Amino acid sequence: MKGIFVTLGFTSLLISGCSSEAVRHKTLVQRVDPASTLDTDITFSAEDLHQSVEKMVSSMLRSRIFHKKVVIDVWDVENATDEHVDTRAITDSIKTTIIKSGKAVFIDSRMREALQKELAYQNKNPYSDKKHARKIGKQFGADYILKGRLVSIKQRNSQLEDFYYKLTLELQSVETGVIVWIEEKKFRKKRAVGEF
Repeated sequence: MKGIFVTLGFTSLLISGCSSEAVRHKTLVQRVDPASTLDTDITFSAEDLHQSVEKMVSSMLRSRIFHKKVVIDVWDVENATDEHVDTRAITDSIKTTIIKSGKAVFIDSRMREALQKELAYQNKNPYSDKKHARKIGKQFGADYILKGRLVSIKQRNSQLEDFYYKLTLELQSVETGVIVWIEEKKFRKKRAVGEF
């Protein structure tokens, strides 16, 4: 019986020791403003994305094409870097900001086939309620296509890492093929080799 109490005492001591060790190593999490500058790495970052969107949207909305509401189809931004960069996050943020401005609406040409199938189902399938079917022939055509490219140049020597990024976006008229707006945002970051 005495052995059981010794074992239980040792076990509770071990558990309390582990829990206090876990508390000592607990990481505190802080919320920060998503737009704040907080570079933790030399690669393309959330701050770079935010600054890019801010500059691009501001420039785009000053363009003469926005004297009336326009329809824009957004293509992917080509990632010509050797990093994984979710470039759709750039175009998603641009779409969100411009839609909120009320100066444009967007279509997604990648969804055309899916939309056509859904319209065909609603209008031709004997199991669908025709009173609730959307009409064929009502889809908007794009006035402009928004596309872009993200490139990087990286240099390194024994003392320094130097990363240069350039994001270029352009709006091209579907009707004329003319590029009616273009803007670029450049970033350059450097750090001493061995800094972490």
